[in-house]
Amino acid sequence: MTKRREKNIKAVVFDFGGVIELYEARRTLHDIAEYVGVPYADFRAVYFQHNHLANVLNLPWEEMILKVVSLFTQSKEKAEGVKKLVRARELQRNLNTELITYFPKLKKLGLKTGIFSNSNFILRERLKEYGLLELADVLVISGEIGFQKPDKEAFQVLFERLGLRPEEVVFIDDTARSMEMADEIGYIPILFKSNEQLKAELGDIGIKIV
Repeated sequence: MTKRREKNIKAVVFDFGGVIELYEARRTLHDIAEYVGVPYADFRAVYFQHNHLANVLNLPWEEMILKVVSLFTQSKEKAEGVKKLVRARELQRNLNTELITYFPKLKKLGLKTGIFSNSNFILRERLKEYGLLELADVLVISGEIGFQKPDKEAFQVLFERLGLRPEEVVFIDDTARSMEMADEIGYIPILFKSNEQLKAELGDIGIKIV
């Protein structure tokens, strides 16, 4: 017997980087910290103090990360090494082709779909290159709205564009930090680890993808 959909869910929204496009951001940050010779926890803390420069103010991500690195070292050699590391990782991005097939399946279930990402203007171009610009009903990019996850204001834009209440929306992200205010805001969070795990957790709330 299929489990009934919980909480009158009307939309499923996905993060882009790390979910739709597979990219190990945490590994990149860890490797940069190791290369620079800084404890990962320290580097990560400073990174999150500055990532709004890319996600909200539209500074290219590479320039933002170099600003963070410069707070730990003024070595030009280290800066060049970080550039090479970042560019090498960029080449390892892959589209999650299985997850792409979930969008029309969700729509057949009567659900709205969305993409909600902390990114600068480059995301719209990346979606266009992939041929996915019209994939979702709603696209919310932090660099276009002036707020980033987990800020309430960013989620409010999402809910307004969907025309739904927070409790009617499932949001999927690969970073727990992006969903740390889920209980306060009121949407249903799912931490993405794999397609199989995601399908199972959606099934647990009555959304069966076959």
